[in-house]
Amino acid sequence: MSGASSARAAGTIALCAAVLAAALVLDWLAPLWGQLAAGLLTWTVALAFIDRADAAQRPMLFWCMAWATAGELFCSLAWGLYTYRLGNIAHFVPPGHVLLFLMGWHLAPRVPQAAAHALTAAYAVLTLLALLLLRDQFSVLLFAVYGALYWRAAGLRQLLATMFGLTLGIELFGTSLGVWGWADRTPWLGLTTINPPVAVGAFYCTLDALIVWSIRASASVSARRTTLPSPA
Repeated sequence: MSGASSARAAGTIALCAAVLAAALVLDWLAPLWGQLAAGLLTWTVALAFIDRADAAQRPMLFWCMAWATAGELFCSLAWGLYTYRLGNIAHFVPPGHVLLFLMGWHLAPRVPQAAAHALTAAYAVLTLLALLLLRDQFSVLLFAVYGALYWRAAGLRQLLATMFGLTLGIELFGTSLGVWGWADRTPWLGLTTINPPVAVGAFYCTLDALIVWSIRASASVSARRTTLPSPA
């Protein structure tokens, strides 16, 4: 990666992180008007990234928005795994997923394969400790999903390991502010969990895999053999 590309990537990561943090704080400060302001901010930035993306990168961001929105509607409103402060899908959440994906996409190339394996091992230990000490049963299931993705999608391992950690960080921040909260026991499954589950990153890693698989599924046979666009 050239110096200019590296600087652009670092700028993208910093901007996305700042916007996400600002959105959560705005929602915390004023649940109604703050959420509206957070939505305006995140939509503006996300749409700007989509507008600037090249023809190869833009489908990733569109698929991210589509799958993330569908996932939020199902997991929050239908399944009831977690609830936002106002009982809705917060306005900044769909574009926020795009910004978080961009952070992971640009960070992943900086994570060596060996580091991805080490991070995954650490996530396994964290999940086990959460089960033994906090009775976070749901995270065992979630980590099994993550492990299956990590084994199945070898080319995505750096991205998956990166997103797992990023997700846990933003979940801890958002739940600490009360922007959303997880149910003590997962509906339908009856598994105990905590707020947030330590393996919550499995949801976002599934999203990343769905983005990649959707692009490949919609491409021609020849296009499927090409690599995904570089984050540079």
